[in-house]
Parts: sequence; C-alpha cells; structure tokens
Amino acid sequence: MRFKITRVKSLGFFLWHGRHELYHVILGVFWIYILQRYWIIGDYKLLWVSVFASLLPDADHILYVLTYGRKERYAVSLKFFIKDRQWRNLWLFMEKGHKKNTGLATHNYLFTSLCLGATALSIVEKWETTTVLFGSMFFHYLFDIADDIMVLGKVNDNWKRVRRVKGVRNDAHIRS
Repeated sequence: MRFKITRVKSLGFFLWHGRHELYHVILGVFWIYILQRYWIIGDYKLLWVSVFASLLPDADHILYVLTYGRKERYAVSLKFFIKDRQWRNLWLFMEKGHKKNTGLATHNYLFTSLCLGATALSIVEKWETTTVLFGSMFFHYLFDIADDIMVLGKVNDNWKRVRRVKGVRNDAHIRS
C-alpha cells in the first residue's frame, strides 16, 4: 500500500511541475471552443488536432537537446539527469532552466507571425484543419511570450532572433 501512495505523490509532483504543458492544452481546447462558437465547426476530431498543435511547438525543445543544441550545457545537463535517472531533478531543472534557453529555432517573432498569417489565411479560405493547427500553435507562442514576461520580467532574447546564433553558448540557466 505504501508503494502506491508514493507513486500517487510522484504523479502529483510531475503534474504540478509540468503544468506549463497543461496550460498549452487548455489554450488549444479554448481555441476549439472559440471556433465552434463563432465559426460553426462541428467536427470534434479537430479537438485532438488542436491539443496536438498546442503541444507541437515544444518539440523544438526536444530537437534542441537531441540535435542542434546537444553540446550546450543545458542539453548536456538534461542528458545527465536522464542517464542517471534523476527524474525529479530533471523535471525541476527543465521547469527552472527552459525559460533561459535562448537557442531555440522556432520560438521567435517571425515564426509566431507566420503562424498568425497562416491562421488568418486558413480562416479566409475556410480550411478548418489548418485554422485549428496554426491557431493553436500561435496561441502556444503567444502564451510563451506572456509567460516570459511574467517569469523573467521581460521577453526572452530568443524571440527577437530570426535564426539561431552559432557559437553562442546558452549557459545563462547554469548561473541562475
């Protein structure tokens, strides 16, 4: 019995410290609600598209760690926690450090604007699936910008870059 209680406590820990992703899912559901209320879309399968699309931009974090940012301290630290099976430390490190990661390729104003433009075009052309897809992604980025302002007190430098700056080490999260 004690083992099961420990597992439940651990689930609560991961849910609480992973709530950022839950906020994205809620925004995706809210986007579908707005579309169904004002645009009269009836396909509830689009709810799953919205939830997927609201989480899709965070795939860039995974790509960063596995490919183009794999040699930077943030990625090396994450891999260490995974290899050493320090799941709580990993979770806490990601929660605290991911806001200071300025090397992400798609978390910038240009990509956010492209998602907004694609959403607007999709609405005009009445393409339901792409409206849901790009709208959910746009709201994801918009939430991340607002979250940066709330957590960091300013917009993360990553949003101002059109492309990733090579040769710059993203070690700011280590010093904090």
